[in-house]
Amino acid sequence: RLLELLERTTTFYERMLWESREAAGARAYLAQRGLREETLRAFRVGYAPSAWDTVLKSSQRAGYKARELYDAGLVARARGQGRIYDYFRARIMFPLADRRGRVLGFGARGLRESTRPKYLNTSEKHELFHKGSIVYAAHLARAAAARAGAVIVCEGYTDVLALHQAGVAN
Repeated sequence: RLLELLERTTTFYERMLWESREAAGARAYLAQRGLREETLRAFRVGYAPSAWDTVLKSSQRAGYKARELYDAGLVARARGQGRIYDYFRARIMFPLADRRGRVLGFGARGLRESTRPKYLNTSEKHELFHKGSIVYAAHLARAAAARAGAVIVCEGYTDVLALHQAGVAN
């Protein structure tokens, strides 16, 4: 059920990137980095809206419980108040998947200079996500790496996308 929730949320973030007015800055930033729409779509890049409870409310309307959202790393609890809110807000979203392509969590980049931290990952304390066991986009590079007999590793999400876009798919 958590994998289903993460897949649903990935699709929601993708739709937000391409259809929301709020994501215009995110689209401009990605274009400025030289990333084409077809590349961004292939990697399922998305955008988390700035509202405090968009994913929370949408998921609850779809029948998910707050505990499931927490276990998937999509919401957090405010200290002292107990209020639940979306963990990712106003960020470009990079789905982090296992070797089979199942989304287990997210890497996210803030757009504003004032956003801290600039990069935010799904917390390690959640059931499915363990960043050290995931190589970003490995599921998309497997076939090309097998053909090339080599794997190229780089640090940033957008670096991986840029290499792939330039024809270096392994």
